[in-house]
Formats: sequence, C-alpha cells, structure tokens
Amino acid sequence: MAAATSNGLSGRAIMAGVGALVGIAMWFLFEVAGEVVSNPQAFVILASFVAGGAAVLLAMAGPLSLGRAAFGAMLLAAPSALALGWASSGFEELETFIRNGLALVAWGVILFVGTPFLIVALRKDGDWRSYPELFDCSWRIVVRYAAAWLFVGLFWGILLLSNALLEIVDITVIDDLIDIEPMPHILTGAMLGLAIRVVHEMRDYLSPFMLLRLLRLLVPVVLVVVGIFVAALPFRPFDGLFGQLSPAATLLVVALGAVSLVSVAVDKDEDHAVKLGFMRLATEGLALLLPIIAGLAAYAVWLRVAQYGWTPERIAAALASGMVTLYGLLYAVSVLWRGAWMQHVRVVNLAMALLVLLLGFAWLTPLINAERISTRNQVARYLDGKVSAAELAVWEMQHSWGRAGVAGIAELKALEGEDHADLHRAIELSETSEYRHVFERRTTDTGRDARIERLAGLLTVLPEGREITPQMLAELPNHRLEDWLMACDREPEPGCVVVLGDFSTRTPQTGGIAFLPGRSDRYDAVALRFVQGQVMLGSYLRDAETGMALRLTREDVARVLEGSYRIAPSSRKSLWIGDMEINPDN
Repeated sequence: MAAATSNGLSGRAIMAGVGALVGIAMWFLFEVAGEVVSNPQAFVILASFVAGGAAVLLAMAGPLSLGRAAFGAMLLAAPSALALGWASSGFEELETFIRNGLALVAWGVILFVGTPFLIVALRKDGDWRSYPELFDCSWRIVVRYAAAWLFVGLFWGILLLSNALLEIVDITVIDDLIDIEPMPHILTGAMLGLAIRVVHEMRDYLSPFMLLRLLRLLVPVVLVVVGIFVAALPFRPFDGLFGQLSPAATLLVVALGAVSLVSVAVDKDEDHAVKLGFMRLATEGLALLLPIIAGLAAYAVWLRVAQYGWTPERIAAALASGMVTLYGLLYAVSVLWRGAWMQHVRVVNLAMALLVLLLGFAWLTPLINAERISTRNQVARYLDGKVSAAELAVWEMQHSWGRAGVAGIAELKALEGEDHADLHRAIELSETSEYRHVFERRTTDTGRDARIERLAGLLTVLPEGREITPQMLAELPNHRLEDWLMACDREPEPGCVVVLGDFSTRTPQTGGIAFLPGRSDRYDAVALRFVQGQVMLGSYLRDAETGMALRLTREDVARVLEGSYRIAPSSRKSLWIGDMEINPDN
C-alpha cells in the first residue's frame, strides 16, 4: 500500500515537472522564439513541433510510460510540423498564414486523429487496428483533457482570489510570484500535467461511460428533428431552400453530429452498444437519413462554387461534405446489409479515420494547395467572362491567399484595355485596404474617394512638414467622414486643425489630436490613433478635472495655428496650450 502511494506521488511529481517544462517551452515559444527565429517558415515548424509535441505528450503520458509517450509525441509532432511548415512556405507573411487558419485546422486534425492510433500501437502487444481500444482511448483523451483544463481554471481562480485576500493585509507574495516572467506558464503547465496524471489514476471512476450514455439520449431527439426536416422537403420548392444564405454550414454540422451520435450508439463493441429495441431502431433511422442531409450539404456547397467559384473555404467545405456523404452512404449500406451492421459501422469508422488523417496531410502539401486552386479558378472565371471585377475575389487574392494569390493579382494587372478598367480599380483599392470590410465599402461607394481627398485638403496639419494623406484616411467610417466634412465646412477659419506628435512616453508611436469646429463657436478635441499608417479615431476627449467633454474656443485653436503650443510630459506626454493640458488618452 505504501509502495503504491509512493509510486503515485512520484508519478504525480514527474507529470507536474513535465507540465512545468511544457509551460517553459510555451513561454519560450510565445515570448522569445519570435525574436530569435526570424525565418517565418522555420518559426512555424518550431512552434508547431513544440506545441503539437507538448499536447500529444500530455495525452499519451499515463496510457503509456513517459519514455514511450515522448517517442510517440516525436513520431507524430515532427512530420505534422514539417507539413505545416511546408504549407506556410506559400505565404510571405506569417500573420497572413495564421489568419488564413485552414492549415492550422488540418494540423490540429492530424494530431487529434493520430494520437489514439499511436497510443494503441505503442502499447505492448498493441494492435493499431483494434477499434475497441481506439474508441476507448479517444474518449478517454477527451475526458482527461476536459477535466484537467477545468482543474487549471479552478486553480487560477483560487490563486487570484487568494492574492486579492492577502493584498488586503499588504502581502503581495503571490502577485510578486506571478510577475516573474515565465511563472504563469510554469504554473499552468505544472497544474495541467498534475491534473492529467490524477485523472488517469482515477480512470475507473472518471471514465467516458457517463458522457457516452448521456450522448446516446440525443439520438432519438436528433432523429425526430432530421425526420421532420426530410419530411418537409417535398412541400417546399427545392431551389428555395438555398435562395438566401447558404445552409451548407448548418447541414454539415448536423451531418457531423449525426455521425458522432451513431458512432456513440454503436460504441466500441456489441457488449457496450445500445440494447433497447427502440434505441437500436432510432440509431438505424438516423444512419439511413444521414445520406440525405449530407447530400444536401454537398449540393449547397456545389451551388456556391458554381455561383462564386472556388475559395480555400469552399474547398474545405467540399472535402468535409464529401466525407460526410461517404460516411452517410457507408452507414446506410451497413444498416441495409443487416446482420452485424454495427460491426460494419465500426469498420467504416476506422477506415474513415485513416482517410481523414491522409487528407489532413494532403491539405498541408502541394497535393491540395487550396490557395493555388482557388486563384487559378478565379482568374479563369474572370478571363472567361463568368464573373465581373466586382464579383472577383480580388481582396482575398491580395491579402489572404499567399504567394499564389499575389501571382494571380499580377496576372490580372497585366491585362490591358478599357474593358479591364473596373478590374484595375478593384486591384488598386485592394492594395490600399488592409481589411475586407473597408475594401467592400470603398468598391461600393464610388464617391467616397473624392470625399476623402476633399477632407484631406481641408485639414491643417501641424507641425509644418507633417501631413495626413487621403490614403491615411481610407479606413474612416462613412458616418465619421461625413461628420468631419460637415464640421470643416462649418468654420472656414481656423477650420479643422490636427496636431501630430509622439505622445507616448514608452514607445515612439505617432498619435494626434484633431480640433473640429462644433456648435456655439466651440471646438471639440478628438484623439487620433495610427494603425499601420491608417488614421483610427479615438474618443472625444474629456476635461481631466470635470470629466465633461472638452470644449475649446476659436481663440485656443488660433493659438495652436500660431505655434503657441508644446508637447511635453506631465505623468505622460500631453499637448499644452498655455496652461491647458490635453492628452489623447483622456
């Protein structure tokens, strides 16, 4: 008994240490590695190897010895990291690659699906094709991670509450500890590792059994809802189903939910599968309806592609709909085959899991280069006259589809003639619009550029030599653009005045204060921010003493125009007009 207790304590200490090392690795990854590793592709490989390896290691530790778990984590994390790095090579900037997101989803799918296979394969006398072991292992990973992260959340809640309590009596030991740079990561990792170990020790008490039994209760509910939907189809014009927003996402989620519920109902073997005749019939009915839902999802995706062409998101949706359609057809065949139909479903699940794993790797390699496929399709559709410049995915090619998209833009820019004038204008707008919503607004509002140029001409910018160009105002909201134009027209002298300067005492970043004519001969003061060279409006400034909106007179603004102001610090740098202090952060 004492030996078992000692082994349990040592095992917990080891896992807490492993978790702490994982925490240090995560701290290094997020806080240090970006400055050390300058090559974006190398950073992606390093980051995905460390993060993926840590996640797989913690999932494997317990079912496997620590040494086998580390070996298994290496086997899965290394090729998936290299594949993700390969995918990132199609992008100039790391931020664009991360924002694209689909490659990260594929990478996560590889880790999630591959981990149970490796755990079972690395066990003594393990058979990686053993469906009962794979099923049990997969759900135990889900339960272990869910319980462990819940414990980590509770730990931090108690720690912060304890800190607040001790601060009442001026004891700041916890706050001082947390302020040490890597300590939050170390504590999180240590508690996660400890919790995963304890949950594994208590696996006989905290098993997926209860969760699976609860999920089974949803089978009849989903069957009824899907049955009503299918029964209503003949009474609704088929084209009307897809006339507004594409329901593909909803249908895909429902289909994936149905696949999951059927799999839960058949469980890992006949001894654990649903027994009641009613539940078996409900499971069969849901499996038979699945091809209809999956087929509709595939049709909805096809309609969007036919109308707008391929994009990476639609390629991913097409693959997902194809997978659930295959699931549905194989499930239906299994049920209609009768006999040991549940065993056939288990065989289907095993084969489909391997197919998902292969597709995940294919997505990260040139086998499925979604950005290249999408770019070629969009360019070809425009050249064939199937879409106009307004319908072409110009902004996406410029900002989201990496090198392939930029190459497509270059091909389109090479087109000459008046027939392509709208295309060249769209490309020019995409190059100067960081955000998609700004690009859409600028392309639909043809008079906006003229109003922006007019506003830029009405602004008096200080000090001399500084300027605000029309390009810097490109992302102003329409309502604020109209307000500024109205204000600047209202009072020609001294008009709208902007003072630019480095108002931050910590970083040399440009900020500003705009003085806009208001009503009753008063001026409002508005803080300006600059994000990537674009003017971003802050709030209307308030008087530091009264808290009321700051109001200046025409004489105050005239003094600014004369140069009677200075930018000087109080607790932070402010604009001083005589004895009046104005700070953009107020």
